[in-house]
Amino acid sequence: MKPDRSGGSEFSDHAVAAAYVHRPEYPPALYDALLALMPSRSRVLDLGTGPGKIARALAPHVGEVLAVDPSAAMLKLALNLDAGAHSNIRWINAAAENLTLDDGSLDLAVAGAAIHWMDASIIFPKIAQALSLRGCIAVVEGDAPTTAPWLSTYLELLRAWVARLGGVWDGADHRLRRDAHLPWLRIAGEATFEAAVRQPLDDFIECEHSRATWSRARMGDLAAEFDNDLRSALTPWAVEGVLEFAVATDLTYGHPLAVPLS
Repeated sequence: MKPDRSGGSEFSDHAVAAAYVHRPEYPPALYDALLALMPSRSRVLDLGTGPGKIARALAPHVGEVLAVDPSAAMLKLALNLDAGAHSNIRWINAAAENLTLDDGSLDLAVAGAAIHWMDASIIFPKIAQALSLRGCIAVVEGDAPTTAPWLSTYLELLRAWVARLGGVWDGADHRLRRDAHLPWLRIAGEATFEAAVRQPLDDFIECEHSRATWSRARMGDLAAEFDNDLRSALTPWAVEGVLEFAVATDLTYGHPLAVPLS
């Protein structure tokens, strides 16, 4: 069974894009690892660039970054954040599935927290053709808290709210979407990078609304109650209004396939 690809429309919402600026940055060591994967530093494809944090981090070290996203709201945010600092980023408002890429033109393709919104059966064969001989694709996942004294309290609250909204925490549909690209990837390596984060509680709460499950448009009138629940649960852990936690970001890289593994 193929995963439903009808989701992801939440990221066209300007309110979701505005909340996205509160997502934690990826650990700096991740970018060193991505650059080390490149056989040369000519061209990178950033799939689902969102606010462009991967594109902007890599741009000073490569010839060109193709930063692609189907959401005009996200690209507007990315352009505002970049403020013209990197003339070698080409911002492209398009679905990844609709890209036309020259054979052998990419040294690296990377997708940060976005691959599960794409149709791997279309994208991976395209990237397999577009990568240079030793190029690879990198999948980056993880910008949510993974270590904190309040983590169990936070996760229990999220599970309760998923159930309240009629969903299932880490249900079969979620896992199917999350893992749908794996048959199209011959994995060459994996790594995890960690970073400490300090964030005002109000920004942390607003960050939740950058995620599809908790978009304000989807939650409607319940959004304010969700915010109040989070604030009540986490205020005891906020020192002068600031939370401290760690983020672990997973990197999986390898060779995209034109035909899926059986």
